[in-house]
Amino acid sequence: MMRQTPKLLVAIQNTPLRFFYDGAAAVLLFFVLSGFVLNLRYAEAKSYRSGWAGSFIIRRVFRIYPAFLASMGLALLLRTCFFRPEWTHGFSDWFSAFWQEPLPWGQVARCLTLVGPNIHAVVINPPVWSLVFEMRISLFFPLVILLVNPKRKTQWDALLVFTLYLLSMLLSPFAASFQFFPQFVLGAVCAKYFSRIQPRLAALSGTAKVAWLIVALTLYETGVLVEPLHLQDWRVKFLVTQLFSLGAAGLILGSASSGRISVLLRTGVFQFLGRTSYSFYLTHLLFLIAVAPLIYMATGSFLITWLGTLAVAYLVSDLLFRFVEVPGMRLGAWASDIFARRWDARQKGAKLNSSAPGQIAG
Repeated sequence: MMRQTPKLLVAIQNTPLRFFYDGAAAVLLFFVLSGFVLNLRYAEAKSYRSGWAGSFIIRRVFRIYPAFLASMGLALLLRTCFFRPEWTHGFSDWFSAFWQEPLPWGQVARCLTLVGPNIHAVVINPPVWSLVFEMRISLFFPLVILLVNPKRKTQWDALLVFTLYLLSMLLSPFAASFQFFPQFVLGAVCAKYFSRIQPRLAALSGTAKVAWLIVALTLYETGVLVEPLHLQDWRVKFLVTQLFSLGAAGLILGSASSGRISVLLRTGVFQFLGRTSYSFYLTHLLFLIAVAPLIYMATGSFLITWLGTLAVAYLVSDLLFRFVEVPGMRLGAWASDIFARRWDARQKGAKLNSSAPGQIAG
């Protein structure tokens, strides 16, 4: 954050601890995890409920939009009523660039749609760029479920994944969403095969499990290895991104298959981090921009600034989860259930009408 990078951060950059703040890799992990979680409930289903695709989309909209809109309101409040550009003077060029220009109201209006064009250029809340792709791909994820889940030989699934990856690479220069579509497909495929993979990974020896996680972590942090190469070709970048994703998939499968890791992830601290992760992702940079400079000016300590900003961000994230996310999920479940019932009734009515004897007008 400061022009002189803290020694602790420099040290972390050259160690495996980079895992904890590698934003680019974390976004890909988030996309793979989304595909995995979204397909997990459908992967083993023998049949789908009538109107399931519409219900799926309704739930996703109510899952994503409430916290997103709340974070945008918070961003506008902090920027217009609280933040002062001069507070960031003396900090790093990257940090000082935020919120320096006049508020782009046109971009803010497009941002509220969450799927509009050029949404990634919005400067009011930078993390929103990844949420745009999450929402866009979620709208078409029922098609991924229909493509991935049918029972077939493994080699045909491999061919399907290869074909989708190839199409995504060819289309990504024309539609940015295809840059991240493979991560959702990979997550969906992992969900399909999880019931078969999980027992095998769980049966591995301790040494083999550690080796699995090391390989997965190495792939996940491929960026550290290729960063000095300054890759320019978009096709090479696309392929390297898939190595990130394979590492993310390996970490997800390895963690979900490990009894010790599963127990650890069910402890209070990790449960809290999981619950607040979405709201924290949406709001952490807002507090970094608006609150961190004040704490640093008051204390002169990078450590106190970091801890204080984290505390504020997690406090607000917990409030957003309790009072925005949870009610949104409940409302989404209610709305999707109504949609499914009405869809089912409409389908039954259509069948009755088609089977009724025709009438001749007198």
